[in-house]
Amino acid sequence: MADQKITDLTELTAPLAADLLPIVDASEAAAANKNKRIQYGTLLNRAPAGTVGAPAIAWTDDAGATGLYRSAAHEVAFASNGVYVSKVTATGLQVGGDAETATAQLHLFSNDTTDQVIIENSDNGLDTAPDLVLYRNSTSPAANDNLGTVIFRGQDSGTNAHDYAEIVSVISSPTDGGEIGILDLKTANSGAPASRIRIEGASVGINETSPTHSLQVGATLTGTAVNVKAVVDDPASAGDLTLLHLRGASTVGQDNDVLSSIFFRGHNDAPTELDYAAIEGSILDATDTEEDGQLKLQLQVAGTLTTQLELQPAVTFLGSGVATDAAVINTLNFRGANDNATPEGINYAAIEASVVDNADGAEDGRIVIQTMSGGTLATRLDVDENKIGFFGSTAAVQSTHVDDITTTATTGTLPTADGSVTIADAASPTNAELLEYCVELEAKVEALLAFASAHGLMASS
Repeated sequence: MADQKITDLTELTAPLAADLLPIVDASEAAAANKNKRIQYGTLLNRAPAGTVGAPAIAWTDDAGATGLYRSAAHEVAFASNGVYVSKVTATGLQVGGDAETATAQLHLFSNDTTDQVIIENSDNGLDTAPDLVLYRNSTSPAANDNLGTVIFRGQDSGTNAHDYAEIVSVISSPTDGGEIGILDLKTANSGAPASRIRIEGASVGINETSPTHSLQVGATLTGTAVNVKAVVDDPASAGDLTLLHLRGASTVGQDNDVLSSIFFRGHNDAPTELDYAAIEGSILDATDTEEDGQLKLQLQVAGTLTTQLELQPAVTFLGSGVATDAAVINTLNFRGANDNATPEGINYAAIEASVVDNADGAEDGRIVIQTMSGGTLATRLDVDENKIGFFGSTAAVQSTHVDDITTTATTGTLPTADGSVTIADAASPTNAELLEYCVELEAKVEALLAFASAHGLMASS
């Protein structure tokens, strides 16, 4: 074979692993033994370990300081400009922390406060991007399957790694076409992480693991469960709670629409959940610019939720639903404390309204006004249909109207009552003096009759 320059040889662009290359073995001392051959596959299968400053596989354009090297047994590390960046170990891909040991398939280490993970997308369209997908590709999905967890872990005072918070997603129902998902926000309390906010399907629960309403708040401690706090340097209303009820298809409000209710619910001794009280707001008149509203306070009365207080524009109603004779409609108590060492609540006065006769078209009512005297609440005024009683006396029908006395003189002029009478000689008064005395008595009697009539003590004239 004629001598040829190496540059004149045919180029092999797709070498096989068994193709041979000449090589000088530097480990041989004798020159006759230095020339050897090596298979192309063997050359690629064996590389020196290298270092972070001089990677075994490097780029000449980067002065050989950027490339791959063997950082430890069974580890491939990446260096950039002579600085360690990441490495692949038997556990997974580790970024940062050259002296640390990865404990997950992807483990990121850092000791600064800059962003560690950024997913950036520059698309200008309407499609969602960038997206982060946690996909559990199970062949047998079932309820309560955990789909993924984001854990916020830190050290405790005993230098133990502790999970302080979690975001967890779970399957509630895997039924095709009726899938329901759960998203849990968990935090540690007294060392144990538990769900604080759970979204299941269309329901949201706060401290409630089985929400059945749009928003359901659970509490295991007494005291305030919900606190709306507004810090605003302004005299206007803040921290408002609005209950908004809008009609859908018809869009317009209607008279007597019940807008919203607040229920106070508890167990009876069955036990069964029962609404013991409620506040109900509704539309009385929906006419534009003439709107009227209505508010009802309802209480449980003998097993039935009954309105006790109803507010309408310029009108207040106490009690409803009472229809039996002698039934008390409502009692308004005026309560205050006494001076006991442990002050007691005392009803110092009361107004009680009741039914006398509920017959349709012949209804009669009664109102009693009571005040405390000597430690006893007693009736001072009793108005029973058309009867009145004072100071505990039985209410009686008003006295018949008494006509005024009519006095005329055939001749002369009768004296005018001026509140005083002067009699010169009481032993032998004159007729004129006696007549004046009678006129004064008549004026006083008529004044008393007018007072009694004006105050409903007798029929008016």
